[in-house]
Amino acid sequence: MDAEKILEGFLSQMQGAQKSFDNARTGLLEVSLMPFEALFQKDDNGNYVSSNLEKKDVDEIMKSFDEDLIPMFKENKYEKGIEKINEWKKLLGKNLEKQK
Repeated sequence: MDAEKILEGFLSQMQGAQKSFDNARTGLLEVSLMPFEALFQKDDNGNYVSSNLEKKDVDEIMKSFDEDLIPMFKENKYEKGIEKINEWKKLLGKNLEKQK
């Protein structure tokens, strides 16, 4: 075996490992959204579970989004997560407006 074939084989293995790493990273980022997903499910009346949260609870969730999740998603270029959080933030804001 010559050096070129050895290097090509190694490069191929590293590309496979990179793809596996990317999939694992994406899976872990998706898992970080799971604790919040239940808040954005609809109840039997068609209302979001989060619609009954008090302002202090909404503020705490928003803080977690802004200080923890969004920076982590930006760092990892996880646009799907950023979009999901922005969607949830809008829902939380609408829910607070309805409570006024």
